[in-house]
Amino acid sequence: MAAEKKKTSGKKTAEKKPAKKVTAVKAPAKKGKKKLTAENVTILVPRGGQVIQYFNLTPAFPTDTGRGDWIFTEDGSTQDIETLTVGFADNPSPLERELERAVLVITMVQNPTANGTWRFALGGVATDHGDEDPNNDVIVEIIDNGFTLVAYVQVLEDSAEYIPFGFVASFTDNDTGVVSIYESQDPGIIPIRPAG
Repeated sequence: MAAEKKKTSGKKTAEKKPAKKVTAVKAPAKKGKKKLTAENVTILVPRGGQVIQYFNLTPAFPTDTGRGDWIFTEDGSTQDIETLTVGFADNPSPLERELERAVLVITMVQNPTANGTWRFALGGVATDHGDEDPNNDVIVEIIDNGFTLVAYVQVLEDSAEYIPFGFVASFTDNDTGVVSIYESQDPGIIPIRPAG
């Protein structure tokens, strides 16, 4: 994923990483146990058009067994999303390809009992490998003082990729002012444009 990056001193930084090309797209099994049933969500981008979809992210502190139970849901839903597929039309004209994209708007949900504030940090996302998205199908931007992340998904070439990533957020403790950085263990985005 491409993301706007700021220089930090001695802190973890998000970096662009390569995508794995896959023929049969299948998300790996999620580690850890979720409180809610995880689901796969598909967004279809209309030929020559755009779609805007809204999501909520509720972060969680790490536990003894993992990164914590972060909940990523569609706005108005309680179903946790494991994998998000963004599908594009086959055989579009070159102009239609340039115009087609999905805009994913993700809002950080605050927990009033956490005694602090969560914000997207360090580019907002991190991947496990060197370059998960070589085609730059997904571009990420943090807005609204860190409370909102916008991901632009645009596939110009015929491809199917699985881009695993974790959200990256900071937590500022209200009492001490200490800022800590945390990363979720999921989800994944699958941008797909079938070969025509």
